Amino acid sequence: MKDQINKLISNLHVFIILYALYGAYVLWDEHSTKLSALVAQLPAIDEEIGKTETKVKEIQDFIKKTDEYKVRVEEVAKSIESVQKQLPADINDSQIITFFQKEIEVLNIRDASINPGKETTSMYWISKDYNLKASGTFLQFLIFFERVGTAARIYNVKNLKLVQSNTSQKGRFQLINVEGVIQAFRYNPEFKVDRGFETKAEVQ
Repeated sequence: MKDQINKLISNLHVFIILYALYGAYVLWDEHSTKLSALVAQLPAIDEEIGKTETKVKEIQDFIKKTDEYKVRVEEVAKSIESVQKQLPADINDSQIITFFQKEIEVLNIRDASINPGKETTSMYWISKDYNLKASGTFLQFLIFFERVGTAARIYNVKNLKLVQSNTSQKGRFQLINVEGVIQAFRYNPEFKVDRGFETKAEVQ
């Protein structure tokens, strides 16, 4: 019995080595299992990384296009505002009526009256009506409206009614009575182009 115990003790280091090797094997096996699991996940991870990279590129492209869009919108907005400001800043009834009266006198148009009417505000400008009544030949009115159309100020003939006159005429041209509305414009100082985003001036 004592010899068996001594023999067991003398071989104890072998058991310790075997136990250590077993423990190392267990650890290696666990590590190997985990590594295999991770390797198996690599295709899915690669696919997810690919999707993420695609989304990042899409976001970058969107930001780039957004910046380009802002530049184009700003150019169009400034163009609209520039054209808008080519209209006069005000409407002076006295000056406008004097212009019409001079043209009427030069053309010898008869029984003429021109009176200020209503003012209307639109998005880009403010317009004012001038009510015209007069008698003359078709040629006289043709020249009159041609001069109105080429005036330094922008005018628009809103509506026009021509009726043959009952007044006798010595000449060979028939007289007509004209009633119409001519519009004058000024820019609307309250109007601002909506760019759809904040400008630097608005942010400050």
